[in-house]
Amino acid sequence: MRKLWCLLPLLLIGFTANAQSDTLQAFNQQQADTLKTGMLILGGWAILNILVGGFKLTKATRSRKFFFQMNLYWNIVNLIIAGAALYHIISGDPATQPLLESLKQHIWYKKVLYLNVGLDVAYLAMGAYLQERSRNSPKTEQMQGWGQAVVLQGLFLFLLDLVLVVLLEFSADRLFSLIPQT
Repeated sequence: MRKLWCLLPLLLIGFTANAQSDTLQAFNQQQADTLKTGMLILGGWAILNILVGGFKLTKATRSRKFFFQMNLYWNIVNLIIAGAALYHIISGDPATQPLLESLKQHIWYKKVLYLNVGLDVAYLAMGAYLQERSRNSPKTEQMQGWGQAVVLQGLFLFLLDLVLVVLLEFSADRLFSLIPQT
């Protein structure tokens, strides 16, 4: 009977480690699902803009032509980014990722998203600048159309990146609670 009592702490430690592993796997899967959903939204936005913008570009004139032109170029880049990010997310296996790697990856994702939020604000400013510059430029229609497109794309990306970073921030406590206290 004494041997069983001695084994009880080891058994409890094993259950705790297994529960921590299950929680880590659940966190990693949730994070992957969140980012996958975000990239599917970005890819869907890009495809929609490419299809609608490509069709409208054939019939547009003046500043609208430049608006659809910029949207087309911008969303080709968005589609490439979404595809590469989806490939990275889908090719990984969140179930096998250790705690240290999960922490590094989570922090890296947040850094990238915070950087993107900053870039999105810069896109909004650049679009507003192009629209303002169109008033005194010989390329009025081009500047105006491009400015409107950059503001639209910057606003969409700002909202998407902000939602993703907030979701990752809210889930961070679950990950950080798994770090053993010394």
